[in-house]
Amino acid sequence: MNDVREQLYFIDQKYESFKQQQFIFIKALERSREHARDKTDPVSTVTQVQKYMNHHCSNATDRRIFSIFLEIMSDLEGVLKHLESLLSNQNTGSGEGLDTCRKLLDPYSNISQLRAKYPHNEINRLSCDEARNFYGGIVSVIPLALDLLNSYCKGATQPLATTPPRETSLQQTEAVNEGTSTDLDRSTRSNSRRFKTGAGGWHAGKPAWKPPGNTKK
Repeated sequence: MNDVREQLYFIDQKYESFKQQQFIFIKALERSREHARDKTDPVSTVTQVQKYMNHHCSNATDRRIFSIFLEIMSDLEGVLKHLESLLSNQNTGSGEGLDTCRKLLDPYSNISQLRAKYPHNEINRLSCDEARNFYGGIVSVIPLALDLLNSYCKGATQPLATTPPRETSLQQTEAVNEGTSTDLDRSTRSNSRRFKTGAGGWHAGKPAWKPPGNTKK
């Protein structure tokens, strides 16, 4: 279980960097929604972000921030699969926390009603009620998934000294349970090619993003 906790620690660090760029992420979503003519609807699934990156990006900055978001989602999915594999080997059920996290990380789940609560401040950093309606779910999915996975690992083993997990409050758990819709758009699911999960995740078949000027192979 310690290797899972280490993976979560590094995802936490990556997310801390991404969180500082939330304004850039929101502006990229706004531009892409306009190009896709989605301006009247909230960003409700992770699949939408993938679609925006592939088909509606107006510049390299938008593509980069989308790529970081999807990479973190892929990393979280990898941790979830690792945990499920460990539990399968032990003939142990996954439990409610991982079941909820599985729904949370499903790229087709409607997450538009998710709202991360204290100690997270992602919602408070959105400029107005309209922005919270449009983007509250998509900015909440990563911190809530991290909380669920960290809390599960804390309950399974003693925490590592270098990777203290965050507590998941009752309010946060309720936000996940209430905000994660299991009523998916069946027509979209059947007519859309599902992105591969596991190794490669959201970026299957795509090279990993590298910062400009990096010529190392």
